[in-house]
Parts: sequence; C-alpha cells; structure tokens
Amino acid sequence: MESRRETILAFLKMRGQASLAEVAAHLEVSKQGALRHLEALEASGLATVAPADLHRRGRPEHVYKLTPAAGEHFPDGHRELTAELVDFMTNEQLKQFFERRAARLEREYARRLAGLDFESRVRELARLATEHGHMAEVVEVGDGALAIRHCNCPIQDVAARTGLPCVNEHQMYERLLGTEVSRTTWVAEAADDCTYVMKEKGETVG
Repeated sequence: MESRRETILAFLKMRGQASLAEVAAHLEVSKQGALRHLEALEASGLATVAPADLHRRGRPEHVYKLTPAAGEHFPDGHRELTAELVDFMTNEQLKQFFERRAARLEREYARRLAGLDFESRVRELARLATEHGHMAEVVEVGDGALAIRHCNCPIQDVAARTGLPCVNEHQMYERLLGTEVSRTTWVAEAADDCTYVMKEKGETVG
C-alpha cells in the first residue's frame, strides 16, 4: 500500500500535476483504486486536488498536486553534507571534485549507453539520472527534440550556489549523446526542474 502512495508522490513530483485518469494509468489500476490512494495522501496533507484550468466542453476535470509538506518525502540527505563542501573547500578544490565526479559518472553511463540509438540513449540517461536521485523523465518537446527533466536534485543547494555540477553534467550529456544540448530551465533560477533539450546530431535545437 505504502509503495503505491510513494509511486504517486514521485509521479506528481515529476509531472507537477495529474488527473485521476493519469494517476490510474501510471499505477495500472482502476480509477477507484487510484482514488483511494489519492484520498489517503490528501488526508495526510501530502496532496491537494482542484479543478483543472481547462477550456473545453464536458465534465470539469480535477487535478492533483503535491503540498509543500510532501517535499520531506523526497531524497535530500546529501544536501547538508554537500553544502558544507562549499564552506570548507576552495573554488579550485570544488572544481576538481565535481570534474572527477562527472568523469566517474560518464564512464559508468557510457557502458550503459553503448550500442543504443539516439532516443534510447536519451531515455537510458534519464533512468540513470533517476538512479542517482534526480527523478528524471523524458519529454517530447516537438520538432523532433527530446528533453530530460530533472525534478529532484539531491545536491540542489550546492548546484545553486556554485553551478559546478550543472556545468559538468551539461557537458557530459553532450559528449554521451554526441550532439548539442540546451538547458532551458534551472532550479537555481526559481524553476521547478532542470530541463535539458537535445536533438540527434545534424539537427538544430530550437
């Protein structure tokens, strides 16, 4: 029971909001089954429901969103420790630290991406980012482009203060995908996520 509710929390974290039908489809259960879990999350103060802002005919649809209290349910155990790095390491030491971290991740990721086509590499990168605490999803953004959205950064405080891990991650994505990657949103600039947009090499990201 708890795992289903944790799954819903993660789904709403990534989506921002979702309808009952979307939650049910994600859980692969009936709407009634999904509703029981959503009502339990509402009762716990972790989710809220409101009419969707839709301009179309038919019965009004409701959407579910997380409350601020739900933030305590997502991985952030690294933040206190990594924040201390900024205070106790010089800029050069931090730069070297995150460069070594990125190089280690890139070696790990490259093995998992070997032999995959472009779209499969993008989707595998999102899965790998999720394994490392980012809660990532792939979104089709039109004109043949794909985006990887990071909805939870386990080192968000350090990333916002220094930008170093983000720069390394951006460059790593370009090398692993062999194409230009554009970061269109960043949590350090008050966005809800960090979004990287890319197209297969030879096409231009709009």
